[in-house]
Amino acid sequence: MPRLYGVTESDPIAGWKRNFETKFASILTSNLEPGKIRLEGTFKLDLEKFSISGKVNGGTIDVRVELNQIPDNVYPGLRGMVQVDSFYFSGLNRPRPFLVPGSKDGILAGFHRFLVLQTESASGVPKTLGIVSEYINSIVLPQGYSTELRGRRLTTDEKEGLFLDGEALYNVEPEMLSLLSLRLSLDMAQEGSVLIVEDPEAHLSQDSLKEVKIWLDRFKGPLILVTEDSSFGNRVIRF
Repeated sequence: MPRLYGVTESDPIAGWKRNFETKFASILTSNLEPGKIRLEGTFKLDLEKFSISGKVNGGTIDVRVELNQIPDNVYPGLRGMVQVDSFYFSGLNRPRPFLVPGSKDGILAGFHRFLVLQTESASGVPKTLGIVSEYINSIVLPQGYSTELRGRRLTTDEKEGLFLDGEALYNVEPEMLSLLSLRLSLDMAQEGSVLIVEDPEAHLSQDSLKEVKIWLDRFKGPLILVTEDSSFGNRVIRF
């Protein structure tokens, strides 16, 4: 969400609305361009005091803002912009999204060495890696972290990354990697965050799928499942 308190406008309310539309569209475009992502569709966000609607057509994004509430006694100029921006952002709920991509097992195997919190260098991977960065950096584990899954123990090493029963993750079978990636995402997601899981059924047997469904049902927060698996229902969204 763009903050606009540093912009000077003679009409702060109309100026805030116009500048928000431009800046928000620019932010969305900048997030799609690095991955060459082309989407088609519409969206709408109802944020109580104002709502945002838009249309995505390939690389073009059009954004429109409707002001549901108008602040009183707004000053002109810069002071008014600060006043208007503070009005619309006060009390705004901004849950953080956590994405679990469909290729989670491969990403976990390839980047597991970056998953342990570092004491002498930066943790995680650079943001320039896009979805890989978003996923890996959302599940960075504290040193000494360990957990069990199906009778096998996951452990961490600050320099070497993650191990399952003493074996490096790149040697672990895809089904177990998929289970681990989902389990870590659910365990590390912050309270109130939005969890987006793409292809949760990937590389899973029917027994594993039943287990994962139990985990997802227990997740306390907004959950979006993007899947073509009929047992989930197409593109399930739960709030």
